[in-house]
Amino acid sequence: MNKQVIRHYLRAKTLMDAHSEQLIDECIQEVKQIAQFKVVYQLYCLSHQPLMLEEVKLLLDSKDLAFYLQECKQCMIIACTLGVLIDRQMKYYEHLDMSKAVVFDAVSNAYLEECCDAYQKTLGFESYTFRLAPGYGDIPLELNKSFASLLEMNKKLGVSFNDAGLLIPMKSMIGIVGIGQKVKKTCLSCLRKESCELRRGGQRCYVKD
Repeated sequence: MNKQVIRHYLRAKTLMDAHSEQLIDECIQEVKQIAQFKVVYQLYCLSHQPLMLEEVKLLLDSKDLAFYLQECKQCMIIACTLGVLIDRQMKYYEHLDMSKAVVFDAVSNAYLEECCDAYQKTLGFESYTFRLAPGYGDIPLELNKSFASLLEMNKKLGVSFNDAGLLIPMKSMIGIVGIGQKVKKTCLSCLRKESCELRRGGQRCYVKD
């Protein structure tokens, strides 16, 4: 696993103290051992102005999506999870050792992203955008439930929503990926580069490859 990504989740720019680095190593081994990665995806054709999934006439009311998918005729809706065992272990550490719980959470987030990235690379698409999740920028969070329904997440992955609208298991993710245009996550490719508070402070919301 990329420890730089994990440190990014922990808001650390460089190597951490010896104890924290040891916790990262321990959590990497544990997460890899108990995670049950599952994934499902579906391809859809895109129509523009307004932007929507053609087959199901689902409107994608988002300037960010319109910007990043403007050259794409097709997209992939993808969802994945690390399973319930990660959640159980997370709750265990929250009662036993909050320091380790924080690191375990960061490692789990990084591992979920890494597994999904690796899976996408096996699908054989020559060019595609980075994964855009509901809640990112102006992408409506309500699209999570629409995408989950299209993918039958509950049936295929065992992922549902709690009363607050959060995914259960917690280490689960839904995203949309444009097919046919290569767009990597960089500050220059971001629609909000001129108003980004992180960028002004010399930080990024992502980790360079």
